[in-house]
Amino acid sequence: MRVLLLYPEFPDTFWSFRYSLPFLGKRSAYPPLGLLTVSALLPPHWERKLVDLNVEPLSDKDLAWADVAFVSAMLVQAPFLADLIDRCRSVGLRTVVGGPITSAEHH
Repeated sequence: MRVLLLYPEFPDTFWSFRYSLPFLGKRSAYPPLGLLTVSALLPPHWERKLVDLNVEPLSDKDLAWADVAFVSAMLVQAPFLADLIDRCRSVGLRTVVGGPITSAEHH
């Protein structure tokens, strides 16, 4: 099983620190700890790839590689999450969504 772990973008706000992070030599303020934890709990023989869209773009090659996508998001990432799910669905990729947004939204 090949699992693609996806972390949507944060909107460009003061709290994203997009303009101050380069001064610190960083590309993201919030690592996807939930996805990393889920990855550690997967069977050891499963292949996995993490794509943090705050750090790197998602490629069509990544989507074609995967058997399933696991996505985790917070409420502030909702607009980017919807686009990400649509992109996964457009190529027929099974998608599992988790994270704080799943208990904060009704759908």
